Amino acid sequence: MTVTGDKETLYASHASTQEVNKLLKNTYLLLSMTLAFSAVCAGLAMALQISPLMSIGLSIGGLVLLFVTLRKADTAAGLLWVFAFTGMEGASLGYMLNHYAGMANGPQLIMQALGLTAVVFVTLSGYAITTK
Repeated sequence: MTVTGDKETLYASHASTQEVNKLLKNTYLLLSMTLAFSAVCAGLAMALQISPLMSIGLSIGGLVLLFVTLRKADTAAGLLWVFAFTGMEGASLGYMLNHYAGMANGPQLIMQALGLTAVVFVTLSGYAITTK
């Protein structure tokens, strides 16, 4: 707000705050949808019990899709490529998750990693929203 306290500056500040909040909401919505899709693909890969070679192939395919996603980022198909990339990267985790799930404390390790990732994500999101 300016020294004179005119309403236009106050309105512009309020409008920009609304735009930022809408952008953050849309960003987190897209991030949560891609994360959920990646988790579904990882679960599917675990159920199919993919081989280590297939896991490496999916990781390499994910790297290729990363570059395709960057090339298509400004097009309408860019969103499809983002989901293809996150799905392939999630599926590449299937073998490793099966390996750790088979250990004595494997499910606890997997859940601890999931929980800590969520805590870090929420903490950093809160920090990004509250700081200028």
